[in-house]
Amino acid sequence: MAKTWLLIKTMVKMQLSTAGKSDLEKAGYGCLVLFAIPLGLLLLSILNSMIDTLYTSLAPTGNENVILGLLFVMMTFIFLFVSLSTVLSSFYFAEDVESFIPLPFQPYQIVMGKAAVPFLSLYGVNTLVLLPSLIIYGIHSASGPVYYIFSLVLWLVAPVVPFVLTAATIMFIMRFANIAKNKDRTKIIMGSLGFAFAIGVNILFRLDSGGSGGGMSEMVLEQNDLLGLVTKFFPTAYFSSIALTSPTSIIGGLNFLAMIALSFAGILLFMTIGQQWYFKGVLGLSGGTRSTFKENDLKRRTEKRQVLWSLLLKEWKTIVRTPTFFTQILIQSLFFPVFILILLLLQSSGSLSTMASRINGWDDSTSLLVLFAFTIIGLGVNPASFSSISREGKSWFNNLYLPIPAPLIVTSKLLVSFFLNVLSLLIISIAILFLFEVSLSVWVIWFLASIVASWITSIIGFLLDFHQPKLNWTDEREVFKGRMIGFFALAAEALVFGLLLILLWAVPLFQSLTFASVFMVVYLTICVLLGQWYVSKVTKEQFTTIH
Repeated sequence: MAKTWLLIKTMVKMQLSTAGKSDLEKAGYGCLVLFAIPLGLLLLSILNSMIDTLYTSLAPTGNENVILGLLFVMMTFIFLFVSLSTVLSSFYFAEDVESFIPLPFQPYQIVMGKAAVPFLSLYGVNTLVLLPSLIIYGIHSASGPVYYIFSLVLWLVAPVVPFVLTAATIMFIMRFANIAKNKDRTKIIMGSLGFAFAIGVNILFRLDSGGSGGGMSEMVLEQNDLLGLVTKFFPTAYFSSIALTSPTSIIGGLNFLAMIALSFAGILLFMTIGQQWYFKGVLGLSGGTRSTFKENDLKRRTEKRQVLWSLLLKEWKTIVRTPTFFTQILIQSLFFPVFILILLLLQSSGSLSTMASRINGWDDSTSLLVLFAFTIIGLGVNPASFSSISREGKSWFNNLYLPIPAPLIVTSKLLVSFFLNVLSLLIISIAILFLFEVSLSVWVIWFLASIVASWITSIIGFLLDFHQPKLNWTDEREVFKGRMIGFFALAAEALVFGLLLILLWAVPLFQSLTFASVFMVVYLTICVLLGQWYVSKVTKEQFTTIH
């Protein structure tokens, strides 16, 4: 057990250590904590409102324990989906996986160490949602100290069984299914499922009685028998709910002990399966696949192209073929516009008509201002821009020896992030033009201004990464993990576009669409010219000194 504990501590330190991080990155963690405080308070307010509404509706009929059942079932689903990507990434697709095989450790010890960081991520979700929810429920039900003791223990063991089920399933698949040749594709699918799950959960909450807590409670009352049946399919949710409903009774105590026993059994099962299957699954990843030579394919790949076009293809293939870049750049860039479009399409025709009539009730300059501000908030942070240099890693230095002008390399990186922004912009423009029925003149001005703003945001992100690149990574996730560059990009864009928005709002002359449009053209043109001048300057002076 001492070796297992040592391995767990070592792996956690390897993943979470701040050694080698710049002072800027360390300061970023402090900013992140400060930024998380108001978000945490907002989440507490939402949870309190939901539980209060449900408890008020369910308590008169004695069905308030349904809240606990729903809570634990929901957390089980969340644990399962979060574990899916983290287990695959940590257990099989990390760069250090095969380096542990020759060390004097048993397979079960290595899987226990590998499980540490994914398990910490589950506790992060657990702390954000389950812990405050249990406390809020205890306050509303005027529970005694035994309830809070049980709640603390159940909070500690809640992620165990869902994590074990996910890990055991993945180890079984990796042991008996040959996915070595589809390793990258598997990463991409798992990452895409995570974003699809996030969109799906938000859609379900949106569809739930139009955001009315009373409607939710009526559904629970009508389907009380069904809810009990569903809860019984999740033993952890069932045992936990009964234990907290009657913590001082014999039934409550027995269910509490059953939950503890189930969790310990899960840990033993996890260690047993890890001992039997983990090494065999890891060794299967190193297998190669046979490739077939195709003469036509070779001719197509070696035909002469324009240098800039070749660089764009290289950047695009790097993003699409690298799982981490695919999920963190492409999918994350499209998440906001796709999510907004789906929510709008799910609205009833009456709600859309009300929103459209409200927007049409504004004057043209106000509509332009609101739409432009909405676009900046939604598309302001583009991961493709602030990872332009960093995603090259140690291969960046190859650019110093290739006979390609530095401005062309820089332009290709700016164009990739710009095209991703334009793609997101096209999706949003569909909603604005056809669903909100904005006038064509306002739409054209907004669309053109947003395209120019997308180029400016690409420049801002590129310059931040140019001055503080992260090239010494061993795993693509390090390009995004632990860096506050996205926050700094958002702050810089707030300064640039915030001044424009304030002037458009405060100056009476700009109440006219014509004057507002002219001013936007002048302001954005000046920003583009200044940005281009500075990009050219740093490219000429510092391109060869990036490190």
